[in-house]
Amino acid sequence: MILTNNTSQSISVSMDTSAIAAEVDRLGPWITGFTAGGRDFGGQYFAEYDTRVRAFLDWLGPRRTGIRRLLECGCLEGGHTAALASALPDAQIFATEIREENLARAALLARVRNLSNVRFLSDDLEEPAASLEDAYDAVVCIGLLYHLRDPAKFLARCARSSPILWLWTIYCAETEAVVTENGYRGRIYAEPTAHPLSGVRTESFFPSLGSLAEMALAGGYRRIEIFEREITKNGNGPAVLLCATRT
Repeated sequence: MILTNNTSQSISVSMDTSAIAAEVDRLGPWITGFTAGGRDFGGQYFAEYDTRVRAFLDWLGPRRTGIRRLLECGCLEGGHTAALASALPDAQIFATEIREENLARAALLARVRNLSNVRFLSDDLEEPAASLEDAYDAVVCIGLLYHLRDPAKFLARCARSSPILWLWTIYCAETEAVVTENGYRGRIYAEPTAHPLSGVRTESFFPSLGSLAEMALAGGYRRIEIFEREITKNGNGPAVLLCATRT
């Protein structure tokens, strides 16, 4: 099932709305919004209907049956996790997040959706990245890579861990690539670490699109398919949606 806005009423709800409201208030404030029992809860970003997740499910098509273990890197408050777990009921979804308050919110959304195929992991995907020591059929990474100081190392770990990487990230425009690290061009970004959507380190490295592709290929992927390029609304830079595969 691919989630769309008009399917929200058919999604399983395992808690009554008064209990949901109490837990949402206790764990707030939220970025992620969700609908349950005909009511909207949380924030303004309804991640369950994110087109980047829906595009991944469309790309999989009948191959969905081959996805038994999927790793989501940086699950925030669990909106993407809920969409993936609902659409892939026979798969075990492992969702990582470094902020404990986000993990608590994500766990609540999983309970609201009555999802039994999700396991949340507290992991720093920079170091030690323990979750990437296991093998998966696919890795989904939407909105995390550009928060990392060493994205090349992360991509190499992903390539060892899974034959499929579905990636959305901001990258550095070629005209702004003023730094070269380990042969990769890009720029340093100062992370506002107090912001809930920021990284947890004070700076990250945005590679150029060309260097991003080179990182993925050097890390072990053999094919890169670009689906979309866009300019982000917040002005942090251009973004790309791509799939990297080992075969």
